[in-house]
Amino acid sequence: MYRKTLLASAVLSALATPSYAQEVLDEQEYIEEITVTAQMREQSVMDVPVTMDVISSEFLERTNIMELDELSRVLPNVQIQEQAVSLPSFNIRGVTDDTSSVSSTPRISVYQDGFDISKKTVSSVSLYDIARVEVLKGPQPTLFGVAAANGAISIHSQLPTDEKEMKVQLGYDTQSGKEAEFMFNSPINDNHSFRIAGLYREMDGIVENNACSDDSYYGNANMTDHLGNSVSCNSEDLQGVSVQAVRGTWKATYEQLEVIARASMEYNDQPGIAFKSGSIAPNGGDTSPYTAAEFSMGSELGIERTLQAYDLTINYDINNMLTLHADAYYKDVEVSEGFDADGSALRIQDAYFDNDATLNGGSVRLVYDSGDKLVGFIGASTSHDDSILPYYVMVDPFVRGTFDAVKAQLEATFDIPLDQNIATDASLEEIEALRAILVGSLFNADGTPISNDAFPDTIIQGPYIFEAELDINSYVAEVSYFVTDNINVTAGIRYIDETRYTKNTYTLDAGTFVFEGEGDFDDTLPRLAVSYDMNNNWNFYANYAKGRRSPVVNADASGVTVTKAEIVDSYDVGVKYQSANFTFTGAVFTYQYSDYQQSYTDAETLQSITVTVGDSTMSGIEGMATYQYSDTLSFTTSLGFLDAEFADETAEGTPFEYGGNKFRLAPEVSGAININKLVEMDNWLLDFNWLTSFQSKVYFESSNYPGLWQDTYSLTDVSMKVSKDNSPFAFELYVDNLLDKEYLIDAGNTGGGLGIPTFVRGMPRIAGVRLYYDF
Repeated sequence: MYRKTLLASAVLSALATPSYAQEVLDEQEYIEEITVTAQMREQSVMDVPVTMDVISSEFLERTNIMELDELSRVLPNVQIQEQAVSLPSFNIRGVTDDTSSVSSTPRISVYQDGFDISKKTVSSVSLYDIARVEVLKGPQPTLFGVAAANGAISIHSQLPTDEKEMKVQLGYDTQSGKEAEFMFNSPINDNHSFRIAGLYREMDGIVENNACSDDSYYGNANMTDHLGNSVSCNSEDLQGVSVQAVRGTWKATYEQLEVIARASMEYNDQPGIAFKSGSIAPNGGDTSPYTAAEFSMGSELGIERTLQAYDLTINYDINNMLTLHADAYYKDVEVSEGFDADGSALRIQDAYFDNDATLNGGSVRLVYDSGDKLVGFIGASTSHDDSILPYYVMVDPFVRGTFDAVKAQLEATFDIPLDQNIATDASLEEIEALRAILVGSLFNADGTPISNDAFPDTIIQGPYIFEAELDINSYVAEVSYFVTDNINVTAGIRYIDETRYTKNTYTLDAGTFVFEGEGDFDDTLPRLAVSYDMNNNWNFYANYAKGRRSPVVNADASGVTVTKAEIVDSYDVGVKYQSANFTFTGAVFTYQYSDYQQSYTDAETLQSITVTVGDSTMSGIEGMATYQYSDTLSFTTSLGFLDAEFADETAEGTPFEYGGNKFRLAPEVSGAININKLVEMDNWLLDFNWLTSFQSKVYFESSNYPGLWQDTYSLTDVSMKVSKDNSPFAFELYVDNLLDKEYLIDAGNTGGGLGIPTFVRGMPRIAGVRLYYDF
């Protein structure tokens, strides 16, 4: 069942770069077919009975989207937060998966070229030389495995072709940002081809750091690092960008055999995250997240990551109906980060960690395609994750001791929790009044921080070492059958067998203590879908899937506890429409969660602890439409509605503390509109692009703690790209966040667990210029 012209739910091939745009002007058809591999075989997106959005390479190039969080602005009911490469957050349909635990599994799978990169320190990858990005909504147990409890993001890089080509892109922006991107593709002979691509980006921090200045609280005083060494003060600005990445791909094609091998490396050396305190102002400054901060943490402030990946894919056509697919991968990631957890110059709590992890695995799959009514596959996969995460905490013992004592007294006296993880009916005004008293206790009458010569300036707590070994084996089978020429039924099942080992080591004054725990778990996850092709324009579908977030083994001084597996039953009903110049996709969905898992960070050890907090339901509507008014003007819109909140009671019938609360990072309304206009002027082509996205209020914590939210806001980006006929050059002028909207991308964080939340601002207005050259 194939169609002549098909489209993904979001972005058209017709929305193109200038070099491609001239081809669009010469074409009669507005919309071209987009092929996806969401169901582990090549299909037109209209034939896939799953709610999914597909972003094409042309759209990525035209809008210069280089990071996943930028991509999420055009996707309905999708939120991606990448404040740093060390801990990105993915949210699909109101459910997020951010946790720093090395022993837990994300709810949302992230795949790159068919390989799982869902681990937090791995999943933040730069988008360069990309063929497409597929975003699947809802659980995908048979398609993307154990981590796809609430959806999957699948990134596909460009493969080598049989044509020799080369592209270079250079850019500069008003934040002193520099970027360079290149691609070189060449056939080697009739059977072999090679492709290499790379990206370089550097941008200064957007939040000024006033530490180390004469006006700062501690001047240029040296700091103590996590090893007890004295290091010089550091005042590098915060929240910047740094990436160097390269990927090489080799492809061999024979009559029945295809082999693809890749090797890639990505290195990041980012300034520190601007976790600015909303309670403790810099000396002479204020607590606004949009003004200067004062993080006197020394040279350890910042993030360094090295990610290496190697993979091999083999496809062998046994005959006209059977194809054997086999693959294997190895990934190594090393991350170190120093961050100011309290967001101020005072050393209430600073932290440093290293995270070293190796991931490896492979899969084999046998695909059957009768060429008529029956398609199916069976397969098996295995994966291993070995990770170690040492944490060090640096505190000023006199300041921290005073802080803890006053905080405890205030909470006991007024019965108001300052810990953001505890739901409260107190007003924001009442909470801020307590924080003012708490902060006031940390300063002398003349405005200087309190100190006591009887105490050392800094003590180091830890290391607290968190280790985990995860071994996951799974077996999967799925079959699709055309009951009639118009009705297709798909049914599949995955069996999961996993072992999870956790080891936590605490180094304390009293000695070193080791806590270990292990568990073996298994489960069976089904998927069922039905699609109906009413005619060449309309496709209706419905599907059910069971999602599962694996149990988490927690081990500490209180013993070994194992959270229950989080289970979600997902139901989708959707429609896809296609005509010559108009496409629409829409879906109505509902999820029912049981034993919902919630993670929080222990304020003392920074251990990420996962607990089962109750049940919840989530429902919504989403849709995207594209109208190609003419061969030079197109409109794309998206709109999503969410009703995502926790149930009032747990499964046992007891009242739930978060009952009625909204999910974290789940706006009730979100959407975007994109306008693309091509203008011909003599031999010149002007490509104008306008993108406005908006979202309603979001909470940053599941407790819906007062003040930790972002109100409704919208962002607008504009660009103009200029090219000339038969010229290899193109030029672009762009402005991101045209109206310079101030908005938050996160609030609360580790400081919120202490009682003084920190706030992370979004990007300000940034203008820039780019030069393109196609060889």
